[in-house]
Amino acid sequence: MNLYRIHIRPQGGTDDMVATFQHCLENNLLGVGWRVDGIGQTTDWKVYEQIAKLRHDSLQQPRYIFNYVKPEDLVWTRDPRNQYYLAYVTGGWEYWTNQDGGEKDIDIGNIFRCDFCRVPLDAVPGTVVSSFGYRGRTIQSIHDRSARAYSQHLWNTHAKQQVYKVNFAKFPDIFSMLDPEETEDLVFLYLQSQGWYVVPNSRKGNTLRFEFMLANSDSGEKALTQVKTGTTELNIDDYTKDEQRIFLFQSNENYKGQPAKNVELILRRELADFLKKKIYLFPQSFQTKLKLIGDR
Repeated sequence: MNLYRIHIRPQGGTDDMVATFQHCLENNLLGVGWRVDGIGQTTDWKVYEQIAKLRHDSLQQPRYIFNYVKPEDLVWTRDPRNQYYLAYVTGGWEYWTNQDGGEKDIDIGNIFRCDFCRVPLDAVPGTVVSSFGYRGRTIQSIHDRSARAYSQHLWNTHAKQQVYKVNFAKFPDIFSMLDPEETEDLVFLYLQSQGWYVVPNSRKGNTLRFEFMLANSDSGEKALTQVKTGTTELNIDDYTKDEQRIFLFQSNENYKGQPAKNVELILRRELADFLKKKIYLFPQSFQTKLKLIGDR
């Protein structure tokens, strides 16, 4: 089973995103454009490709669906109003347009069939939310294993049956269940509870050395923060020449280098205790993940 995210963003026809997304919901499908004339429906890729390559310079996106998206995969999507949906794939690639779609000029042709589950924003994994902000393919995979297990759990809950067997024993603690974006949010709220206010504009995806800048609520002192997860190492020596105070957190305490006066390591146990005591401050995704792993 694979996990994907797909943008529904029509490039042809009326470019009506609302109508296009509603078309997807009403017909239980998701997909991309790359429409052609002369075909209403086919499951034969060669038939579609022969005609489509005469009209389109690249068939990368339709071919991606044909090659990779299979029944029982899960796909995240969102509508123009930022409402998120989790889709359970029930059929592989096909080319399909109908009269209704043609009349409304819906730019969806290369599709896969699916069932939908509407998911509140605070129950959507951080990695999934962030993936919609990345430039890239209209449809692409999400490789984070916690997002995959959590999405399977969400679908099981929606379906009211064990569609997927998810072994949460593989996640030894809460830090193994949180994706990188959620871990950053945890550090974000923890530092604010300690009197450090996060400067919102500093939290940009292109800041390579730091996640965000902080200002102390009492003294006005400035500080910077770096957060890493998994096996990614944090070298303390890389931050000793910075003038500001530096907060570092590595979710598996995988640090290298010598202690420094300007560098403060955030302890795992402090973050875990903060999360458990203040769980009501966090999105539903955190609360669910904490329940799934129990007291580990």
